[in-house]
Amino acid sequence: MTNTAVLPRSDVVARTLARNRLGVPAVVFFVLSAAAPLTVVAGVVTTGFSVTGVTGIPLAFLAVGAVLAVFSVGYVAMARHVANAGAFYAYVAHGLSRPLGVGAAWVALLAYNALQVGLYGAIGAAASPLLRQWFGLSVTWWVIALAAWLLVAVLGVLRVDINGTVLAVLLLAEIAVIVVFDAADLIHPAGGALSFATLAPGNLAKPGVGAILALALLGFVGFESAVVFSEESRDPRRTVR
Repeated sequence: MTNTAVLPRSDVVARTLARNRLGVPAVVFFVLSAAAPLTVVAGVVTTGFSVTGVTGIPLAFLAVGAVLAVFSVGYVAMARHVANAGAFYAYVAHGLSRPLGVGAAWVALLAYNALQVGLYGAIGAAASPLLRQWFGLSVTWWVIALAAWLLVAVLGVLRVDINGTVLAVLLLAEIAVIVVFDAADLIHPAGGALSFATLAPGNLAKPGVGAILALALLGFVGFESAVVFSEESRDPRRTVR
C-alpha cells in the first residue's frame, strides 16, 4: 500500500496568495473601500431616515461605532496570533470549534454574496436613469449590473496590489464627493440654521430605533476585513494591527 501525502487545505490556499504585496496604506484602502462610504452616506443614511423617520441616525452610528471599537480590541489581538486569510473561519475554529467555524464561514459567505448581488442591482438602478439623462442612452438596469459584475471579476484575477491602487483612487473620489456635499450643507443648512438635535440621547428611545441601529451596523460592513489580507501583507502582525 502506498501513502499519498496530502497537504492541509490551509497550506494549499496559502500557496495561491501573493505574499508580501500589501503595505499599511493598501490594507487601509481595502478596508475603507469595503465600507463604501459614499454608498453609506447616499444610500444607507437616506434610506434609513425615509423609512423610519427617526432623526437619531448619527447617534446610532456613534453607538454602533463604540461597540465595534470594543469588539475590535480582541479581534485585532487575535490577528497577531492567527495569520489566516479565512479570518472568520480561522478565529471561530480556534476559539470555539471547527464545526462552529465552518458554520460562521457559511454565514459570512452567504451574507456577503447576497449583499454583493444586491449592490450590483443598486448600481444598475442608479446608473440607468443617469445614462439616459446625461447621454441619452437607454440601457436596461440589468445590463449595467452585469457590466459591473464583469468589471469586478476582471479586477479579481489581477494582482492584489493593482486592486489596491484602483480602490485607492475610487475611495479618494468618494471621500471628495462626501466632503464637498457636507461642506455645501454646512454652509447652506436646511432652514438656515445648524441643529444638533439629532445627537440627543432621547432619539434612541423612539420607535424604529432597532431599524436605524441595524442600518448603522450595515454602514460598518467591511471594517473587519483587514485580517483577510494578513497572508498577503508585509509583516502581517504589525500591518494588520
